[in-house]
Amino acid sequence: MSLLLQRYCVNRCFAFCLVLLFSFSAKSQVLQWSNPTKLRGGAVFTRVISENDKGVFLLRYRNRFYSKSVILERYSHLLTLQITKSIDLKNARLVKCYALQKGLLLVRSQYNRLNQSNQLIAQLYSYDLKAQGKEQILAESPVLEYGDRGNYRLRISDNQQKISLIYSEPSTSKNIIINHFVFTGELKKVSEKKVELPIAYEDFIIRDFDINNKGEVVMICSELESKRRRTLEFKHSLYVFDKDSIHDFVISDSMELKSSRLIYDRQTDKSKLVAFYGYKNARGIEGTLFFELDESLTEGNLNMNNFNEQLIKDVNINDRNTGFVSDGFGILEVIPRSDGGMLVIAEQKEIATEDDVIMVNGIPQSTSKNIYNFNELLLLNYDSEGYVDWYKVITKNQTTVNDGGYFSSAVVFVGDKFVQLIFNDQLRSSGDVMQYTIYNNGVVESAKLLKNQLDNVVIIPSESKQVSSNKVIIPTSKNRRFAILKLIYD
Repeated sequence: MSLLLQRYCVNRCFAFCLVLLFSFSAKSQVLQWSNPTKLRGGAVFTRVISENDKGVFLLRYRNRFYSKSVILERYSHLLTLQITKSIDLKNARLVKCYALQKGLLLVRSQYNRLNQSNQLIAQLYSYDLKAQGKEQILAESPVLEYGDRGNYRLRISDNQQKISLIYSEPSTSKNIIINHFVFTGELKKVSEKKVELPIAYEDFIIRDFDINNKGEVVMICSELESKRRRTLEFKHSLYVFDKDSIHDFVISDSMELKSSRLIYDRQTDKSKLVAFYGYKNARGIEGTLFFELDESLTEGNLNMNNFNEQLIKDVNINDRNTGFVSDGFGILEVIPRSDGGMLVIAEQKEIATEDDVIMVNGIPQSTSKNIYNFNELLLLNYDSEGYVDWYKVITKNQTTVNDGGYFSSAVVFVGDKFVQLIFNDQLRSSGDVMQYTIYNNGVVESAKLLKNQLDNVVIIPSESKQVSSNKVIIPTSKNRRFAILKLIYD
């Protein structure tokens, strides 16, 4: 055997052993269940808040506006229900619920009849779900229309020491006014700013914002520039609030950001913009855009990466003649890499409406239904220079009717050496719950996490949460009863 062939065999064996080692580490997981319970009353939706040394905390609610039948629940680490607490939301809606070091912080927006304004009110609860101290009014804004509860937005820093609050209102000249507050974790006001921009209130959209541990806030916004033949044209900008000033950076005035996310990087304590872009008045996504500010917050680095022809063909496996990636792809998750790169996870989603006419007792009646299609998952692994290391396409194909896509999409778990995607399998009509493991080198493995032959289980991806580096909690419907599933990785 030649020396070259020997080296080739050794390298193949080493690569196989490496993948096998990763496989064993990824599959070493424990499934822990709560007792199935029948949901009673109006609180039929569930969201995972957190898990800490006190237990597991969930939020139940009746509608997606968080305005009725909101209930806090605490479970033990073995997923036994311990305490429930009903939250009074008369003429109000829940805006945020944070798990802090000392307890749970609930923030609601409530209408004040005395001065006809919206108040943002914070209340701290202990982990025994008891109210601590008095309520605190964080902000107050005028009511703009009937039923308005304010456009308050809150973010908390990674170290939980800073809470950022942003809301907007029109000025007397109909321009937009941005109000910005920064609070400590104990709700003490650190700073307050009120900035009027020379942009019409109706033409300014705040898409996302984030705050770092220093209290600096980054905000991605879109400004409507013109309306021609019912086509809207936007300019996309990044705004930065620091201690004394506000800076703006034009990201693009010739392209459209089809989907955008601000991603916080713990290693640099900075937020990065990741977005899919395309050309104005043209269909499809052309590539991925990255934007990052320097340390002085005065300059930015813009990096654009076009999708190559082979990637487009692999994504459009059923239609290879489009020449672009579908507009339906939106960014589901972005995971910063330790070397400065990014793993972008995108999902293709479409909502279609079908109208029909049926006869009831000889009288025609029109009906309408919404069809939710959650199709392929696209994984794009970028290096620190913004070039694609590898990409993968996972076919999912979930279709539901009139449920808001509640059981669709996928749960994302981020580990040290791999990422897992967990979703309900409808492609094979098996009803199984699938688990895809994607390793750092791009190797993909699939397995059935839960088999429908044993129990009829459907997971709820949108309500799930990774609560630590080795745990993810997933609300499920198990044999038509509510149950919590905890995955623990060794």
